[in-house]
Amino acid sequence: MSHPYNALHTFHLAIRFKSLKTTADFLHLTESAVSHQLKRLEAQLGYALFYKSGRQLKPTLEGQRLSNELAAPFDHIDQILSSVSDTPRPLTIYCLPSLIEPWLLPRLLAFKEKQPNHEFIINYLSSAPDYLDEYSLRIGSHEKHGRSVYLSTRILSGETIPVCSPIYLTRFTLPVSNQDMLKADLLHDNNPDSWQAWFATQGLKLSQPPRLLYEDFHLLKMATIAAQGIALCPKALIEDDLASGTLVSLSPHKGNLGRYYAIERNKYAHADIVDLFQHLT
Repeated sequence: MSHPYNALHTFHLAIRFKSLKTTADFLHLTESAVSHQLKRLEAQLGYALFYKSGRQLKPTLEGQRLSNELAAPFDHIDQILSSVSDTPRPLTIYCLPSLIEPWLLPRLLAFKEKQPNHEFIINYLSSAPDYLDEYSLRIGSHEKHGRSVYLSTRILSGETIPVCSPIYLTRFTLPVSNQDMLKADLLHDNNPDSWQAWFATQGLKLSQPPRLLYEDFHLLKMATIAAQGIALCPKALIEDDLASGTLVSLSPHKGNLGRYYAIERNKYAHADIVDLFQHLT
């Protein structure tokens, strides 16, 4: 039984775009033509490849397995075809908000001075698709034993230390003890267990549930500087604040042990993305 290249490529793109319309627009086809290709492929395979979730297409378990097998060869094909195309595509970077200003933008500016003809799109990491195509980079945080299916390079440590603002510090009798922090206003990022784990390493138990949760470090840092409480902040991202006295370290004991920031790219990334990846790392 043969499975036409066109139908498999259409399936690959549908996985990437999660939308019949976007896939059809990319291929310059009608939605019905794309739908027909996918249904015929499903009939040949004997199982469903997709199900609908709202307006999005989502792969079934069988569909995801097939996609995993097809991703690398089709990425390679796309890379070869794009290398002979005269039409440049913008380079997309999905980045944690907390890394954009202090880390990404200065390095991106230096790259743009050397390569002024590139067009860039910078998006928040939260909008990154599951599939990282050959024109994209992803910059985010990873836990100690986390693994990536993409080529990944560590760029910064994500381990944290407890800090507060000088204004909030006036609430305590110095030096601030671990017991003092246990009773303080504790600020949490998207991992509410971080403080509990930190106190556990000090032989203490945090019994109060998290009351102040912030989506990411950027918001967490703003709240900490505004004297809302004590936060576990990545030391690598607050060196300037510690040096200027905007934030004060309360303990040398680190939290979120093993956490790190990394930049990821597709194995078959376009040469422009490879250049950018190497420059940033």
